[in-house]
Amino acid sequence: MVSPYKPPPIESATDPIHSPADMGQRWRALMGELGFGERLLRFAFVGPDRRLIKMLGEAEIRLSPEPVIAENLLSALKTVLGDDLPAGSTVALLLTRPGRGPISNADRRWATLLTETAARLGVPIEPFFRANDESLVQVEPEPDLEEVAVGR
Repeated sequence: MVSPYKPPPIESATDPIHSPADMGQRWRALMGELGFGERLLRFAFVGPDRRLIKMLGEAEIRLSPEPVIAENLLSALKTVLGDDLPAGSTVALLLTRPGRGPISNADRRWATLLTETAARLGVPIEPFFRANDESLVQVEPEPDLEEVAVGR
């Protein structure tokens, strides 16, 4: 069976980003055809002009979210934002992994950990995405259980 996934041209990777859907399209352009042999957290920077800066990094991660990895990575990215990039730049994060199927619990836990850690450290991030062997999708962090409990 032929996959319906067709990435946009790589040239579109630096088109302006005005929405989460645009961010997803930029990741699709960067990743090309899907299929991943290992679990990686990829990161890029979005400049104040809302275009991806031509710099892509990655870090190996495990299945289960690790707070020390999130803390160390986001601290380093905060330093890059403050020292090397124009004011108003942000960080874009993409978890890539082998496999098929919908967003997993582990995907959502990674999104939650990274989003919460970024907020605590003051690192401005774009919406979080996950790519596996069949799709590239936005992953919403888990809702704050305390807020859910009190109905906020």
